[in-house]
Amino acid sequence: MSASLDDLVAMTVFARVVESHSFSGAATRLGVSKSVVSTRVAALERRLGVRLIQRTTRRLSITAEGAQLYERCAHLLSLADEASDLLGDVSPLPEGTLRVAAPVGIALHPLAALLAEFAERYPRVQVELSVSDRQTDLLAEGFDVAIRIREHPQDRSFIVRRLGTERIVICGAPRYLARHAPLQEPHELLRHNCLRMTGSEWVFRADEDSIVVPVSGTLSVDNISVLREATLEGVGLARLPRSLVHGDLKEGRLRTVLDAYSPGTLAISLVYLQRKHLPRKARVFIDFMTERFRKAFREG
Repeated sequence: MSASLDDLVAMTVFARVVESHSFSGAATRLGVSKSVVSTRVAALERRLGVRLIQRTTRRLSITAEGAQLYERCAHLLSLADEASDLLGDVSPLPEGTLRVAAPVGIALHPLAALLAEFAERYPRVQVELSVSDRQTDLLAEGFDVAIRIREHPQDRSFIVRRLGTERIVICGAPRYLARHAPLQEPHELLRHNCLRMTGSEWVFRADEDSIVVPVSGTLSVDNISVLREATLEGVGLARLPRSLVHGDLKEGRLRTVLDAYSPGTLAISLVYLQRKHLPRKARVFIDFMTERFRKAFREG
């Protein structure tokens, strides 16, 4: 039974579902709707007369027949991707859509300004930026590049390029600080309303020692922009990237505390999938951001 063009398209869709572990992830990677992905896979199953994917309300699992088919088509799809990337490099200028994921704080500063500069230099590259403080899955969600300030993937199929180190500060609004005695030692945070994103401990360094303070407060959020706004409103103290609140500190809207102690740093990196032929649009973005970020953040 020879494969038709429709079969080849359906096999491509099926392979992306397997790689993304979901229909929605495959749809995002392919730039189509979830219903199109589901229809293509179902048509392929009818054509072959076998079940390729077991579907439940909670998860997908590949069948033995599906695993055999994926092994046979994955290599061909990889070659097709590389050929497409090589052909794309024939163009005198990088072009195409580049999907980028970044946390809120980085997107606000300095990424927003850098994207304007990037667009001026590479007008034929359309950047689709997804901003979220959750940890994105590059492969499942179809991102070309992600900027990370937390843990990095241990999978060797990913490349991590260090951009710089962001300094952290503990700060509060003048109206909040006016209601409390000046802080002299980290343990005095136990008497304060400490606003948080994750975790319930703040770690400080003084000389060679580490000081761990179990903090608590009335607000825990999953968005750093909301955390900054709550701090500006005088709700409590927060642990924030210095670059995010640089203007607030300069204008006196926020003040740092416990400056004699170091509340840590954040390693900022670019993460992208290991590929033999990286698309030119991704290469120029990675090189551009690496150069610009290293000017914005001093390497730690």
